[in-house]
Amino acid sequence: MPKQPQTADGYIRVSRRAGREGESFISPEVQRQKIAGWAELHDVEIVRWFEEIDQSGAKLERPLFQEALARCERGETGGIVVARLDRFARSAVDALESIKRLNAAGARLVSVEDNFDGSTPMGRFAIGILSLIAELELERIRENWQTAKREAVGRGVHISGHVPTGYKRDESGRLKRDEPAASIIAEAFRKRALGVSWTGLATFLEKNKVYPASGNKHWSKSAVAKLIGNPVYLGQARSGDVVKEHAHEPIVTRAEFDAAQGSRTLLRPRDGSLAAQALLGGLIRCAGCGHTLKIAGHVTPSTQGRYPFYYCVGRYATGLCPDRATIRAETVDRYVEQQVLAALNAEGGLVAEARAASDQLDHATRAVTDAEHELDLFVLDPKLLTLLGERKFREGVEVRQRALDDARAKLAEARSQAAVIADLPSGDLIKAWPTLSIPDRRRLLHGLLAQVILTRSPGRGNKATPVGERTQIILRGNVVLVPIPAA
Repeated sequence: MPKQPQTADGYIRVSRRAGREGESFISPEVQRQKIAGWAELHDVEIVRWFEEIDQSGAKLERPLFQEALARCERGETGGIVVARLDRFARSAVDALESIKRLNAAGARLVSVEDNFDGSTPMGRFAIGILSLIAELELERIRENWQTAKREAVGRGVHISGHVPTGYKRDESGRLKRDEPAASIIAEAFRKRALGVSWTGLATFLEKNKVYPASGNKHWSKSAVAKLIGNPVYLGQARSGDVVKEHAHEPIVTRAEFDAAQGSRTLLRPRDGSLAAQALLGGLIRCAGCGHTLKIAGHVTPSTQGRYPFYYCVGRYATGLCPDRATIRAETVDRYVEQQVLAALNAEGGLVAEARAASDQLDHATRAVTDAEHELDLFVLDPKLLTLLGERKFREGVEVRQRALDDARAKLAEARSQAAVIADLPSGDLIKAWPTLSIPDRRRLLHGLLAQVILTRSPGRGNKATPVGERTQIILRGNVVLVPIPAA
């Protein structure tokens, strides 16, 4: 019984610019002849021809090209034959991606002039080389994009498809305040710092006819949370790790921004005077289970007056708390206030910690820059691949990439450590602290603190554990505040 011929589709592509043929133009007739000649020589039946005119090889989404790939994936043909590899794709990345699709379907790619056949050992070797070239091409694409981002952000340009609510874009691409929306956004930050919920903020924004940048006329809770967490309102232009401070006029101060991030939606104006007396709502957590403590009122037996206290609910979806913590709000609030104010005044206190964190951040930033430069020098040197060979070249890239990943991890840690408020309260503000309103004190504390952890006291009354021994204060950046003894 005679052997059945293998099947394949012939793919032809030509490019034209302004109606003129390019330098590398190969006529459809010539391409068809080359493909047909190869098929006859190798006993392959061309079951269908695809011919695309005025289609760039740099574009992967060519209709007929995608149809030819789909036929292979459906098993309707055994592969694709082209006259030359650049008829298939001009990008190594795109070519490799399409070859992977063919391999997964059990089909093959043949390029007649290049003597490339993906089903042969040499063809598979060529695919390996193509993979390496594709990786290098992707690295260059990423580097070019990173350079473009750095340059744009360096000019203060906000890189985004949407202009953030409260801003508009000027002719240079920089942001400027857009009133009255900007003032309403600032008020939303202040409301969040005081404990207004995401739903409450959404209602507030919609009532004032301030809408999301997407054009939607309604705010979701996640959209409001994203707005409050967006550092663009601090005046930052950023894209990923690339940040430029003072790129445009801020809408909120650093203290207002950080206070809004620290809020846990527990202190609400509608709760009245009871909740308004508690400074640490949303910040204070139970050491036994890690959950945020709730606020409730307690009746004093002697005066029948009510005062707030923090307590752990004890029963959660994850289980029961083994050591429920509770404490009178006034007791722990006063202690935390004293410790924070003392640390601001102390030699080597918060100011020294912030300076040390800043030095670490500078060092980590330089380390990332050096590691990126080292990787670029290695990858972009055209001679190294030939001199070292593929295996050693890959090993060299991997070593330098690991060094860069480590440097970036340390930079992220340094940035976290440096997250303590840059503009710490001055001595004058510390002196004026007793005269500040409770909302102002709350806003400043929420800006400085990440959380306060309270452990359970085994005893009550005179046998209760002192508040200083039960309380751990953690600043933003996960810096634990060392207790300062009372004078």
